[in-house]
Amino acid sequence: MKIAWHLVLLTTIFLSCSGEKKLTQIQGETMGTYYKVTLYTDEKESDLKADIDKFLKLYNKVFSTYIKDSEISKLNSSSFDKVKISDSLKKVIELSMDISAKSRGHFDITVGPLVNLWGFGPEGKQKEPSDQQIKAVLKRTGYEKLKLDDNYLNRPQGMYLDLSAIAKGHGVDELVKFLEFRGYSNLIVEIGGELRARGKKADDSNWRIGIEGASEKLGSTIVKVLKLDNLAMATSGSYRNYLKYGDKVFQHTIDPHTGKPVKHETISVSVISEYCADADAWATALMSMGVIEGLKIANELDIMAFFQFKKNEKVEKIGSRKFNKRFGDPKL
Repeated sequence: MKIAWHLVLLTTIFLSCSGEKKLTQIQGETMGTYYKVTLYTDEKESDLKADIDKFLKLYNKVFSTYIKDSEISKLNSSSFDKVKISDSLKKVIELSMDISAKSRGHFDITVGPLVNLWGFGPEGKQKEPSDQQIKAVLKRTGYEKLKLDDNYLNRPQGMYLDLSAIAKGHGVDELVKFLEFRGYSNLIVEIGGELRARGKKADDSNWRIGIEGASEKLGSTIVKVLKLDNLAMATSGSYRNYLKYGDKVFQHTIDPHTGKPVKHETISVSVISEYCADADAWATALMSMGVIEGLKIANELDIMAFFQFKKNEKVEKIGSRKFNKRFGDPKL
């Protein structure tokens, strides 16, 4: 599960133009959060928004666990161990399993029941679960129990899949593809804080995105500005999404290995990649690991990652080698 981060698009919306096409921002709701599309267009805004909304509605019919008759919901409710799935769902599950293996299980699309057990799911706060309850749920999780055979997914009966940590990013990629097919080549698409930039602004400069710092007030501090040259970015963070049980505070990121919220001092991780689905999943995985293990993996796998973490009550920033090479060392 991931909070919706506020990302600051550093551009002037109403004064920019490209020929007769005006720089326009279209906004709406999807996947329990918001979407924003920024592009140059001469189309009627209401018509373009209607087409985007229709596209996202079809997308949710595959990936949303909040829609009872979506493909993922039907999969979760099926009494069969082996279920035929669409090419769209197969593609995302394949990518998820690959990132699960590379992240040593820190990204896992089967941990939804653990998220719900701790009260971070749609049912909200319950009470602090016992070790016995956690162990019982852990028996029904584990990405390694999933097997793909062509378009058939094999999984233990009762296993619940939740793609929320990758579906927004993949949705961004698919919406970008849809808009490019419509002829738009210079745009930014964002869903709930995960975004992807394509092309350039009217003055031939790159789109600029600000990463916010750790503050309770959205957008109050920009700690790093990135020029996104046909790249995507996703952020996973913890400091706004936590629960208290008695005197104990638990952040929402669940370690799939222990079934418990992580206890490290990492506040947020931003990942930059070519595709938003990869960035989305890796931000979750590295947030689960924490800055020490996460930075090591990011360097080993050549991932552009930006970490914010607490050290002696101060917020520190560090980037992976590839991030620093591309965007500059955040400590300098």
